[in-house]
Amino acid sequence: MRKNISKFVAIVAFSTTFLTSCSSDDDDTTPSNTITVDLVEVGSGNNKQATAGEDLHLEAEILATGKIATVVVEIHSESNTSIPEINQTFTDYAGLLNATFHKHVDIPANQPAGHYHLHLTVTDQQGNVKTVETEIEILASSNLFNISMTEIGHGTVGNFHGHAGEEIHIEGIVSAANPIATIAIEIHNESNPSVQEIEATYANYAGLTTANFHEHLMIPANQPAGDYHFHFTVTDSQGNSKTVEYEFAIE
Repeated sequence: MRKNISKFVAIVAFSTTFLTSCSSDDDDTTPSNTITVDLVEVGSGNNKQATAGEDLHLEAEILATGKIATVVVEIHSESNTSIPEINQTFTDYAGLLNATFHKHVDIPANQPAGHYHLHLTVTDQQGNVKTVETEIEILASSNLFNISMTEIGHGTVGNFHGHAGEEIHIEGIVSAANPIATIAIEIHNESNPSVQEIEATYANYAGLTTANFHEHLMIPANQPAGDYHFHFTVTDSQGNSKTVEYEFAIE
């Protein structure tokens, strides 16, 4: 009798172990196809920066057990949804289990400077998706503006001057990748910051990408004679700006 009971207990224990093992296997939700992405380098020296009008260096290590189908890079502004996104899809890694993703993504010359999010998304041939992201900064292109001043008062470049109590004639050509928003002039004394500045802002060139700037600016009659700096600043519709400056004397 005891022998039969022992056999029964052993059978029950074995059955419990077997069922538990089967249950554990059934509960295993680990996907058979996985994707891992290690974003190694974003920008030169991994500085997380790009410059409008140039390309962004990207490097990532990708492992996809279901084989790579596409790799998509998407860059969007963090704060302004009206700014166009940068999107590029790569299919030249299709069919690989693992790859060193090494690409240069073009940043448009008119892309506004600012802080952006970069998403790198890998999709495998089974439809699984993995996205990694990082913050990057896009710097303004030095080619966004071209400013050529031909006349500021009297004289030539390096020897521009005007007279207190008189208007100065200001002329130049401005070209911009984005539409112009404003053009501002500021004249300040080089050696004495307490001397009042002369300032003017012009919005009548707004919307143009090429402007023949032609204005007259009054120099107050009580403006002290001396050496000044003349600043000419163009700001575009995206908030980018460029300033050129010249030596200017008030006589």
